[in-house]
Amino acid sequence: MSQLNFLFGLGIFLFGMSQLEYGIRKLSDARLRHWLRSSTGSRFGSVSMGVATTALLQSSSMVSLLVLAFASAGLIPFINSIGIILGANLGTTFTGWIVAVFGFKLDLEALALPMFGLSAFSLAICKRNTRPHFFSLVALGIALLLFGLGLMKSSMETLPESLDVSLLQGHHPVVYLLFGMVITFLVQSSSAVMMMALAALNAEFVMLPEAVALVIGADLGTTSTTALGSLTGSVIKRQLAFAHFSFNFIVDISAFLFLLPFLPVLMSLMSLEDPLYSLVAFHSLMNLLGLLVFIPLLPRFAGWIEQLFSRSRLQPNSVIDRVPPDVVEAALVALRDTVKQLILQAASNSLFIFGLNPRQLEEINSQRSLVMSSDLMQDFNTGYEELKNQESSILAYSRKIQSQPLNDIDAIELERLQTIVRHIVFANKNLKDIQQDLKEFTFSSGKSMQELYSRHSKFQQEMYNKIIDLVLGEHQPEYILEELVDIQASNDKHTEEVNKFVESHAGHEVIDGTAVSIEFNANREIRHALKTMIKAIDIWVRTERFARLVEEELEVVTEN
Repeated sequence: MSQLNFLFGLGIFLFGMSQLEYGIRKLSDARLRHWLRSSTGSRFGSVSMGVATTALLQSSSMVSLLVLAFASAGLIPFINSIGIILGANLGTTFTGWIVAVFGFKLDLEALALPMFGLSAFSLAICKRNTRPHFFSLVALGIALLLFGLGLMKSSMETLPESLDVSLLQGHHPVVYLLFGMVITFLVQSSSAVMMMALAALNAEFVMLPEAVALVIGADLGTTSTTALGSLTGSVIKRQLAFAHFSFNFIVDISAFLFLLPFLPVLMSLMSLEDPLYSLVAFHSLMNLLGLLVFIPLLPRFAGWIEQLFSRSRLQPNSVIDRVPPDVVEAALVALRDTVKQLILQAASNSLFIFGLNPRQLEEINSQRSLVMSSDLMQDFNTGYEELKNQESSILAYSRKIQSQPLNDIDAIELERLQTIVRHIVFANKNLKDIQQDLKEFTFSSGKSMQELYSRHSKFQQEMYNKIIDLVLGEHQPEYILEELVDIQASNDKHTEEVNKFVESHAGHEVIDGTAVSIEFNANREIRHALKTMIKAIDIWVRTERFARLVEEELEVVTEN
């Protein structure tokens, strides 16, 4: 029965960890996420942030998720992302200290029972997806952790009575190292294996050197979580997983070969006699020494990893393919970047339909990666199809973001971005509807139709040249908004002029009323397409400015 109780305790412990992590992640609002990425301006800052946030949140996997999202969105440089991941290794040892200091001095099951009851009652009466609901979930997670750990502890204490302990003791430390790796791979939690080691050590089921070897194996086995998650991920995800594995492999093997043989000397130097304290102290020490060695080498380490992975062929087409939607702040940044790409795609399409080549524009050539890949820069129909595909991807991604708990600011920004997408696609749809008419203008034998098409073509080139410069250039939002007003005024003036042109030549050339109607309709649709595009960019600029103001307010709050 002891073996079964141990498995029951392990299962409850793992479920409690998942509930605790989920609740904390849902409670981590924009201020916490801003704190994470704004405090990583240097390698020392990033490592310190990894240590602090993991110790605070008690979840290295959650910190890794945030780092991955921000790095994929370009919010955190790659080298600083590695620093946070490596710092999280040290931060996660804080769990062992809490358990060693308090966990085995108290009746864990008795402590967990009232917390379990109160959190369950709170979950039953609180509205779902609210802050009280997630606070209750965190409390439930802690209660489950305590209860599961209590079961593991009590089962370990009675296990020697039902099992010949000598069969499992006295093996070479390599056996315990491999066992720790395998168990961590199976349960996907190094913290759970640390609790197992502490419980076994407390029951004198294993000795300190064996428990240390077990923990070293768990520390190495925990890299399997990021490795498995990177199999189908983006390049930066594989880079971070490889960085995590490389660091842990070097540190853990070094600790096993060079620190474990001198374990009694190390514990004597630290004046530690309690085996529980000695175990968690060794775990913290090996990760601390590893960080001290790696921090000066971090730039070279990051450069080496980037050289191993070619990002040109493996990088997803859109930034939203690389950023998980459940990290809302990073997801919104990724969505803003993708909407920017959509604006430029639509602008290029508008030039194509008038026989103009966007590649001739200096702004396009200097930042082509922001617009589209070269194989898509062919014609209006290809570009329009790509526009529709991106619209579908953006809307699907937006729905995933909407399924997350959003504050009012994030909800407003998401709604604005969706409005921009609708305006952009509708602007191109206006031009698609008159595509055949514009082709007839170019092949018409009438000079007036050819002249009308020429006027539209020159005007569109001038206007979209300005628009692309406004989107890609370094301009203040106020300047862009003023320029958009001027572009719309020019749009109205141009429409008035081409309508007068149609009226004037209609009385002098022999053309039927249908042709005149087509020309007026083309004038109207062209004006409406540009007007809708201007409106989309206006909302985009105001959204960017709004996001910047929120960012500045968060910086002030963080500093205070």
